[in-house]
Amino acid sequence: MPEQAKTEDGRTKAQAVRRALTREEAIRVIAGDDPRPLLVLRECKVCNGTDEALLKGGVDNEQTFLLARWFHCVKLPVDVLEEDHPFHALFVQDEAPEHLFVCAVDGSAHDPLESQTSRTELWKSMRAILAAEYKVKPETRLKTIARLMDKLDVADDRLTELIDRQDQILEEDGPQSRKLPKLAKKIAREEKEREELFKKIAKAYDIELKRPPKTPATEADAEGAAKAGAGAGAAGGDAGGS
Repeated sequence: MPEQAKTEDGRTKAQAVRRALTREEAIRVIAGDDPRPLLVLRECKVCNGTDEALLKGGVDNEQTFLLARWFHCVKLPVDVLEEDHPFHALFVQDEAPEHLFVCAVDGSAHDPLESQTSRTELWKSMRAILAAEYKVKPETRLKTIARLMDKLDVADDRLTELIDRQDQILEEDGPQSRKLPKLAKKIAREEKEREELFKKIAKAYDIELKRPPKTPATEADAEGAAKAGAGAGAAGGDAGGS
């Protein structure tokens, strides 16, 4: 029920009351129409505004980025631990709520993790969910993607060198230099190679899920989320350029 709040001129207006959703409702709201498994992080006062709950400073995070592309990643605010927060029920550990967790899109196979979890343990949990939810295990694809990413890095370096050389010639010889047409062709070839690598990476990431496509959220779901104030403070998206 909405509460009555008084405005400065003495009038009353309806004000939505924030309430906690059930875990099933909360999972349904944050998952939306995205059928991928979930990777959910909550911020704390230490890591607020950063990705430190998931990524480690000074540690190779490439594996985390690569695996995260197969997840629907959601970051929740510090106040999610307040009992009336719409997404409070997502975190299943009462005394010391987990810092992050992975689970299937319906909330099953919930695996609570801590911000200090070793990268090996995190990757093991992520792989287990991916193997259960996708028709192809990620291992073979990961090797392909890593190899393509290495080639992309090399192509980026070559392209940067060519563009730097082009700028140098323009500065020294001007736009009429005879060196520029040949250089422009090399740049075009490198750009085309980068485009092809991006296409191959996207194809490698394209793995079919075992679950059938989700049905769109109902109007009742949307209305319930709105009444609960569920949209406030939630940020969903792809980690690592997911």
